[in-house]
Amino acid sequence: MRRVWIAQCLCPARHAILAVAGEAEEETASQTLLVPLREEIALLLASGTINPFCGICLSPDDTWKYEVGRTRFRTMDEAKPSLRKSEAEQAEVRRFMDG
Repeated sequence: MRRVWIAQCLCPARHAILAVAGEAEEETASQTLLVPLREEIALLLASGTINPFCGICLSPDDTWKYEVGRTRFRTMDEAKPSLRKSEAEQAEVRRFMDG
């Protein structure tokens, strides 16, 4: 059954560095989400857009982990409101942490 999966880059304390979502039939197929996520993290680090450490606990980028998990949603259209809400909450935390 098709589901929405979330691929995340997390520090050891499980603070989210970046995440992407996409639809896949099974967990094996969902692993393809890790490719663009890893590429985006590498680009953001190389450009200096993000720091090479967690903005909350300061864990260095060489300790970050990547994982994929299934959501309760069947389609991206169904997931979008929840994903947008989470994105807005994360942006608020980032603004707070940036001072």
